[in-house]
Amino acid sequence: MEITQSKRSSRRDGKQAILDSALELFTHQGYKETSVEDLRKAAGFKSKASLYAHFDSKEAVADALSMQILQKIEHQILTDYANAGSEPLKILIAVIRGFTQWGLNHSQEYKFRFIRAQQDRLIRGQFDYTTGQFSMAYTKMLALLQHLRQQYPMRHIADTALISMVIALIDKTVIDRESFGNISLEEQVDQVLELCMGIFFREPIQLS
Repeated sequence: MEITQSKRSSRRDGKQAILDSALELFTHQGYKETSVEDLRKAAGFKSKASLYAHFDSKEAVADALSMQILQKIEHQILTDYANAGSEPLKILIAVIRGFTQWGLNHSQEYKFRFIRAQQDRLIRGQFDYTTGQFSMAYTKMLALLQHLRQQYPMRHIADTALISMVIALIDKTVIDRESFGNISLEEQVDQVLELCMGIFFREPIQLS
C-alpha cells in the first residue's frame, strides 16, 4: 500500500513538474519555440520516454496546463461567490474584485490561459461557456445577472455578451497592466471594477 501511494505521489509530482516547466517555457519563449526536449530538460526528466509516461505530446501538456489554470480561476470565482453573502450586487462586486486580483497576482498563468483560449476560439470555434469547462461558475454568473435585472438598470444586452465584455476587459487589464500607470494593485482593481459596472449597468451604481 505504501509503495502504491508513493508511486502515485511521484506520478503527481512528475506531472506537476512538467506543467510548471511548461508555463515558464511557453510564456517566456513561446509555445511553438518550445520543444518536448526543452520540457524534458526543464522538468528534470532523464528521457523523453519518462515524460511521455505523463503526456503523449506537447499539445497534451498545453491542454492540461490550460485546464489547470481554468480550474483555479473557477475555484476563485466560486469561493468569492460563496463568501459574498446573499445580496446579488455584493456578490457581483466580490466576484469581479476576486477575479481581477487573481489575474493580476497570477499574470503568467492568466496570460497563458488567455492566449490558449484565443486559439480555441479561432481554431476550434469554441468558447469556455460552450465547452462545459467553465460550467459551474458561468452558470452561477448567468443566474446572478438575472437576479440583478430584477433590481437594477442592467443594459439591454444579452447576459452572455455582458460577461464576455467584462472578461475581455479583465484580460486587457492583466496583459497591459503597465498602461494603468504607477498605482497600487488595489487602486487598479477599483478602477477595473468601476469600468465593469459601466458595462453591466445603464446608470451609475453605488458600490459601497
